[in-house]
Amino acid sequence: MRVRLESVHRSYRVRRPVETGGRLARLVRRVSSEVEALHGIDLQVDEGETVGYIGLNGAGKSTTMKLIAGILTPTAGRVTVDGRNPHRDRRRLSAELGYLAAQRASLWWDLPVQDSYELMRRVYDIETAVFRRRRDHLVSRLDIGRYLNTPVRELSLGNRTRAELVGTLLHAPRLLLLDEPTIGLDIFAREAICDVLRDAPQEITPTIVMASHDLRDVEAICDRIVLIDNGRLVHDGKIDELRALGAGRRKLVVQHSPGHRLPALAGLTQVADQARTVTTYEFTQGEVPGEFLGTLFSDPQVDDVQIEAPSLEDLIKDLYVKELALRRT
Repeated sequence: MRVRLESVHRSYRVRRPVETGGRLARLVRRVSSEVEALHGIDLQVDEGETVGYIGLNGAGKSTTMKLIAGILTPTAGRVTVDGRNPHRDRRRLSAELGYLAAQRASLWWDLPVQDSYELMRRVYDIETAVFRRRRDHLVSRLDIGRYLNTPVRELSLGNRTRAELVGTLLHAPRLLLLDEPTIGLDIFAREAICDVLRDAPQEITPTIVMASHDLRDVEAICDRIVLIDNGRLVHDGKIDELRALGAGRRKLVVQHSPGHRLPALAGLTQVADQARTVTTYEFTQGEVPGEFLGTLFSDPQVDDVQIEAPSLEDLIKDLYVKELALRRT
């Protein structure tokens, strides 16, 4: 499914207590103000794309997801999913939409997990044989077979999220919205969920929009990153294109004995010194001659030398810094 947002704004009216006056006035009186969560967002996601939608808390990620799902309507601008208005056509869209959010439950709280799945089969009118095949495959991949007779409220956060993901994928959605799906999960639950999403075990490869703080999950699942900050898009491009922004930049990480003074070299800029046993430098690729590295490797007080390319997290931090600098000018 194709998703398109055109000059989308979304505002909320917020009521707060007054800050002046007597105690009773501050308790009773309220002043209202308008908060704009999205400022003219233009975004297109083509069919079959996997997009990581990242940003700080309050950047507008969840608002965008709810607009695409038809839960909210834009204050201004236009949102379409396959050319349809997702709010007006929400009932028809729900048959092709999967929405998994950390704060949103789709399974029935007091029912055993398998009973919730059976209810979903009837809601989405899934053929029994197809339903069983999908359910058994997903249950096996996510290793929750032992919990099928357990009420949802008794599951741990990790197992509940795995169970929710099975329920989200049972009807083979063409559009999959994931709002912080791995937040608070241990490494095993995260890996299981990312493996299933990466393999997309569906008859139709879904379009995926994934909002997340965890860049490891974004790298594992998505091939495109959209960065939002304070309701505005800061960056939109392939992950490989983002990595190319740091081409030539490298870090030299040297582990050494406490207090050991390393030789100086023009072009190396020290950026960290941790407990006087790890020193980190930045340099441009090609500026560190082999003789200098040979000196480090042969130094008996140097334990290890590593050369690292900038991480995805470092590159995104740089984008935030540049965006803040632009706002101040």
